[in-house]
Amino acid sequence: MKADLQAFTRSHQVALFFVLTIAVSWTIYGVEFAVGSPPIALGVFGPLLAAAVLTWATGGSLRRWGGQLFIWRVDGRWYLIVLVGFPVVFVGASTAIYAVLTGYEPDLGVLPERAWIVLFFLVFQILYAGLGEELGWRGFALPRLQDRYNALMASLIIGFFWALWHLPLFFQPDSYQAQMGPLIYLIDTFTISILFTWLYNSTGGSVLIATLFHGVFNTTLVLYPYEADLDIAEFPFLLGASRSIAMLVLAVLVVAVYGGRKLTNRESIPDTEHTGGVPANRSSTSEMETDAQQ
Repeated sequence: MKADLQAFTRSHQVALFFVLTIAVSWTIYGVEFAVGSPPIALGVFGPLLAAAVLTWATGGSLRRWGGQLFIWRVDGRWYLIVLVGFPVVFVGASTAIYAVLTGYEPDLGVLPERAWIVLFFLVFQILYAGLGEELGWRGFALPRLQDRYNALMASLIIGFFWALWHLPLFFQPDSYQAQMGPLIYLIDTFTISILFTWLYNSTGGSVLIATLFHGVFNTTLVLYPYEADLDIAEFPFLLGASRSIAMLVLAVLVVAVYGGRKLTNRESIPDTEHTGGVPANRSSTSEMETDAQQ
């Protein structure tokens, strides 16, 4: 009976991940909405918990799964792209689009006074959203989807469920999701998922890079050169739309340059075994190690 359950779980790892992630997070969000939101929304840790449970339940290696977070020896350019290049290009492009749409001129003078706020927000988002989500979306679901689909399709599948996972936040009036609406947000999750896959695959499956990128992307919300009280609940809709346009352009460029099959120039991309997981046709990590020795 136990073997049959494990075999079923192994054969439906990705579907079970999405179901469990949504079930855990929505339940937590529901409780929080009912009794009052805590200072930190705990539902964000749904992907992390679901991935850990399923890695264990399928006979995988929790050590190898978590070890993706410590893949730090990657080409230094990826750190520059994530920490410097992306925010400069993305914020610059979306600011330019917003200026064209509204006529509002940016005021770069407001940025230096936000330095400490930005730094705190960045660290918080890396440790909160980055750690809470990336060992799930990229560290678990993406490699397993890439065993069956090309990298672009895997990215879009994750983008859809990532947007669906955020559904409860659309009913919270002061959330970014509620301000932008489902269409804009769906475009965002599709396009940003492509960039996440590009980074994850190009760095040999580094969840560390994905975690940093998640924190940086969220932090770009407070990097716009306009006078504001930094209240996400009053984030301008046209600025959100400008972000979506800029992200769409970047995602299209990545697909055009690297191709949708792998979204990287590397010969191989991370698969289930990279994450310490057990493919559907294997019975355990020990069997995988035995096969590797033969």
